[in-house]
Amino acid sequence: MRIAHVVWGMETGGVETMLVNIINEQVRTEKVALFIINDFVEETIINKISSKCLIKKINRKPGTKDYYKIAKLNFHLLLFRPDIIHVHSYQVSTLLKGKWRIVRTIHNTHNKTDEYPKMDALYAISNAVKDYTAKQGFTNVTVVDNGIDVNSFITKKNSTPKDGVYHIVQVGRLFSSQKGQDILLNALGILANKRGITNFIMHFIGTGKSEDDLRVLTSELRISDYVVFEGFKDQDFIKSNLCKYDVFIQPSRYEGFGLTVAEAMAAKVPVLVSDIEGPMEIIAYGKYGMHFKNADTENLADELETVLKGGYDYNMIEPAYEYVKNYYDVSITAKRYIEEYKKVINR
Repeated sequence: MRIAHVVWGMETGGVETMLVNIINEQVRTEKVALFIINDFVEETIINKISSKCLIKKINRKPGTKDYYKIAKLNFHLLLFRPDIIHVHSYQVSTLLKGKWRIVRTIHNTHNKTDEYPKMDALYAISNAVKDYTAKQGFTNVTVVDNGIDVNSFITKKNSTPKDGVYHIVQVGRLFSSQKGQDILLNALGILANKRGITNFIMHFIGTGKSEDDLRVLTSELRISDYVVFEGFKDQDFIKSNLCKYDVFIQPSRYEGFGLTVAEAMAAKVPVLVSDIEGPMEIIAYGKYGMHFKNADTENLADELETVLKGGYDYNMIEPAYEYVKNYYDVSITAKRYIEEYKKVINR
């Protein structure tokens, strides 16, 4: 089978990480190509893709009507002759000319739906995304759970920190309106300023357009001594170092899946997530991790206080690891996609 993945760009984020993992599995048995439309390319991400995958960078400037670049994209697609084209974001399909079998993965809730009827198949990365999409009027959606390379993560050996200082980590784009880093900072401010609890260092791994605002908020809350903005770290760093942190927090306001939650569980790190959509599905609604009320800073502070006072149930860690390994390993995800592609091709 000849599979073409088409994306706007390849920067840092859950979709990109997932796609690299999927491609590296699919090239074991299939012919795979990646077409990157815009000039948003993070080379450290690209370098993780198997050399067996054909990569074509179209280098269009975002938002421009560059007909030459659109023609270039379609020319290279014709040369590759895909049996299936897999798109991963909104309006990518509008640039594809010709009669192709096009499928799309819905990576999040709150998506626009106008192009859904044009797809030969729709896939959701979680039951949460499928349910949300059904409420939008589209019920013929197949769940193909996101996947990670579980065995590539170094696992945490100790449970609680020896010195009593908890190193908390949040991994992802600094994009507060979705990812909720401001909620987390405000909760930490409550702990430090109102409750006198300061046995923590908060590490934000990632970059994004909210970074400046988050730095200002950190200063305003007088918690700069307890917060570190680590900047961008590649996937090799995450796989090797996530195990060194004492608790992982995902404070998102909405999230279709929560790839980094699964990664933390694969690294055997305790997790605390907002009680929304994808993350709750990953922790089996509290069976494999703690949770707090979405956007509720006081409740997040309460749950964090429990963790910082040694109240996390560490008996959840090993079952959480086994759960991720059995349900969210990328080998399972890649196999499911190929099975679904065949259904579309054989119609």
